[in-house]
Amino acid sequence: MTTTTFIGNLSHFDHNTQEWEIFSSRLKQFIVLNSIKDDMKQAVLLTHLHDDTYRLLKNLVYPTKVEDAGYDKLLKVLDGHFTPRRCTFADKAKFYEATRDVGESVEKWAARIRGLAVHCEFGNSLDMLLLDKFVLGLRAGKERERLFEQDVSTLTLAKAMELAQQTECAQKARADAVAVAVKQEPVYRAGAQPSAGRRDPVARTCSVCGMRSHDESRCRYKSYRCQLCGEKGHLKKVCTSKKQSKCRVNNVEVAEFSTSEGGDCDNCKECQLFSLRSYN
Repeated sequence: MTTTTFIGNLSHFDHNTQEWEIFSSRLKQFIVLNSIKDDMKQAVLLTHLHDDTYRLLKNLVYPTKVEDAGYDKLLKVLDGHFTPRRCTFADKAKFYEATRDVGESVEKWAARIRGLAVHCEFGNSLDMLLLDKFVLGLRAGKERERLFEQDVSTLTLAKAMELAQQTECAQKARADAVAVAVKQEPVYRAGAQPSAGRRDPVARTCSVCGMRSHDESRCRYKSYRCQLCGEKGHLKKVCTSKKQSKCRVNNVEVAEFSTSEGGDCDNCKECQLFSLRSYN
């Protein structure tokens, strides 16, 4: 038994995920490449159909059986079913409204407008319209400005692509050179420790008032007298005197003295005394 080895690879066609036009073209090239005879073409087609597509083809040729339909009839049925009816003006609208996407290369932009023009039926005006769409569809920039300077009578699509590619490459090279030439400045973080040998006045604490925004020589409280120790040159919140710990008066109460019967103590000096009591 002889095993037939085919040249190339033909994937199975699934109409749910693939385009019939592409598969049909590949099928024809596969048959030519492997010199497949006419009586074998139908078998090659049917064995390269997905189950869902095979079931659909079976329904399309009913009541004729798929095995008896023949290759040409099967191909015609599939072409008629999968080839959509096109509206020329709708295809032209897509072509005229197309613009180059951000980040799209010159090559991809040229290929995209060619694909949009396939079903527009431009005829002899195809080359001129492709050139116009390629130039006018570019976004504002150096490529478009350079093409605007060219002579329209001698400019072709191939020449326009070459000029646009040269301008695009020059822009990228210029941007890379500028990026390398930019000086990298050091980044300082807030709250970072100062370098050795440098004095950071913000990090010091004033011994007069305890604030960090200045030093002792510029403190406005340097002539004030401490309320705890009585010394001049600092406030009580930064006082380190021992007197601060000894002062434990927490409460002052007015002492109430009872008067003698029938007596009048409105002007009694003893009644004006105060009692000092300390509560822990």
